Amino acid sequence: MNKLRGTYQRVEKEYTLSVDYTYTWDDGDYYTPPDAELDVTEAYIDSESISLDFYYDFLHNQLEDEICEHANDNRWN
Repeated sequence: MNKLRGTYQRVEKEYTLSVDYTYTWDDGDYYTPPDAELDVTEAYIDSESISLDFYYDFLHNQLEDEICEHANDNRWN
């Protein structure tokens, strides 16, 4: 398994949302399909921390694909 730690940011007119994450993946092989997992470790609005419960209840479903895309774009950097 490979691991990447990163921060996704979405800048809006009134605020900036930052999400710290750990992304783990395995490219797979002939016998094993590729696999990936996203774990959010912190979330902030501007510089204020928000609870992970709030993040998962209200934001995660909207942001998960964007964060995974961000992680995939940065896998080899």
